[in-house]
Amino acid sequence: MKPTILFCILIAIFGQLSAQQGWQYQNSNLANNQFGAIYAISGDIVYVISDQGKFVKTMDGGSSWVVQNTGVAESFFDVAFVNTNTGYAVGHHGTIIKTTDGGTTWTLMASGTTKDLFSLFIKAAGNVWVVGDSGVILNSQDGGSTWLNNGGLTQKQLNSIAFRDANTGFIAGNAGTLFKTTDGGGNWNPVSIATTKDLYSVTITGNCVYFLAGSVYDYMFGADQIYKTTDNVNWTNFYPGLGSQGFSRLYFQNDSLGFTIFSDCTTNGDCMIEISKTTDYGQNWSTSFDNWNPPSLVGIAYSDIVFVTDSIGYALSGNNILKTTDGGTFVGVGELNNDHFFKMFPNPASPGILKIELTNIDVAALTIEISDIRGRILYTAREPGHSNTLDLSGIKRGVYFVKLIRGNSIVEVQKLVITE
Repeated sequence: MKPTILFCILIAIFGQLSAQQGWQYQNSNLANNQFGAIYAISGDIVYVISDQGKFVKTMDGGSSWVVQNTGVAESFFDVAFVNTNTGYAVGHHGTIIKTTDGGTTWTLMASGTTKDLFSLFIKAAGNVWVVGDSGVILNSQDGGSTWLNNGGLTQKQLNSIAFRDANTGFIAGNAGTLFKTTDGGGNWNPVSIATTKDLYSVTITGNCVYFLAGSVYDYMFGADQIYKTTDNVNWTNFYPGLGSQGFSRLYFQNDSLGFTIFSDCTTNGDCMIEISKTTDYGQNWSTSFDNWNPPSLVGIAYSDIVFVTDSIGYALSGNNILKTTDGGTFVGVGELNNDHFFKMFPNPASPGILKIELTNIDVAALTIEISDIRGRILYTAREPGHSNTLDLSGIKRGVYFVKLIRGNSIVEVQKLVITE
């Protein structure tokens, strides 16, 4: 009997280990999220800010997630914490919020601007930096009670800020905009760099500074190059090497170990999340995660990723939170699914008439809903038939989501592109 028992134990252990390979989806209860950000205090304590001011956190490594509300119904782009209690989040319309009790309650800060804010960095307990649209650079030395606007250097959108130490920091922005400080932010000086591409997602390790270069549009990010410096002066650039999807976030855990993440939906509604990995300073990249049609709506060209150790990392894309405990070992998850409950055409489309055909589904109690990337509902058609004609002449150029809803559940989501 002992060999049989041992064999069963080994099978059970192996099955459990296999289930933890690669990236695993978390049951976070996020909904209707396009943007947001994720921040890890440790492997167990992780915070997520999402659209409409929803805040979720785990204190046990993702086994359970607590859903809370900040009370501020805006979309948010970044979140960072000093410790388990004190943290900040920034977003649309100059919004800055602060918590001192781990996210249970939040206070709206007087930022002094209505410009969108995209990135924040906490240098010390009370020293917080924020950058955003139209060259906004905010700094608070008193934990957010007052904010000094250090703008005026540029009118370009500033996308990312990070500091190496107490003195050296970088700000990356659109159209090749790059600033550096060597005195802790007292002065920001322009850095000459041979590109006019939009710059974002600055990440700093012990000896390197990395950022992405590509295109920023309608709060979406698509990079095709990575820039790196080891002396804070000279820059080298290279291509990620895994296609041209356009990465939306870059994160390096140390000088050599880095990750990029990409998420998007095809015009016929097939969505995907891709994570790439390098172990040689970005020179070569391999697939860490590749999943078509994840369980929830993804962020369209918008996502976030962070690691706590070389092995433990978390990622956010739309309503999806992912976790790895083995450094993102590649495990195939899903293939392209071409079975849909509705078809729409033309797509891409000009403002005007959109036809939607419902197939292989009972139309009773269904609703067709169209929303923009901020989650604002622009069109609703209740109790549609199998063949529907929608007048979208009032909808402007951009990317939208067409949702098929029954009750409180989303049956299917597809991306709609409106062109001029």
